Amino acid sequence: MILLLCLSVATTATAQNKIDKQMEQISTVGSATFTSAVERDPVTRQVLKVVKVLKIKGNAADKLYKAFMDERDSGSFTEQKTKQERTLTLTCETEAQVRIYMLRLTGHSYLDAQCTVIIKNKPKR
Repeated sequence: MILLLCLSVATTATAQNKIDKQMEQISTVGSATFTSAVERDPVTRQVLKVVKVLKIKGNAADKLYKAFMDERDSGSFTEQKTKQERTLTLTCETEAQVRIYMLRLTGHSYLDAQCTVIIKNKPKR
């Protein structure tokens, strides 16, 4: 039982690391726009929530799409597709936090992308 718990935590961490690393790599090259916001507890100053948004165009969108598809089994995954838009959502939850990854692809051949990551820390018990 403990082994299964450890493996599930490791799998979730891998998903987080793979998508986060891809976002970090893409945000440092080309014409990407990256923004980040942090919400803190006013009393304790502990981080409650972090929101990261990466906007890109071109082949980098395909790299993010592949990272999402590689990690779709590591959490709760949904995909919605229309002629104009494709939206992928991956939710990974641990005892300490909930991470929501969302990739919205639009434009010709889905080459315009916005990737949003929301990291919400759970209160410590």
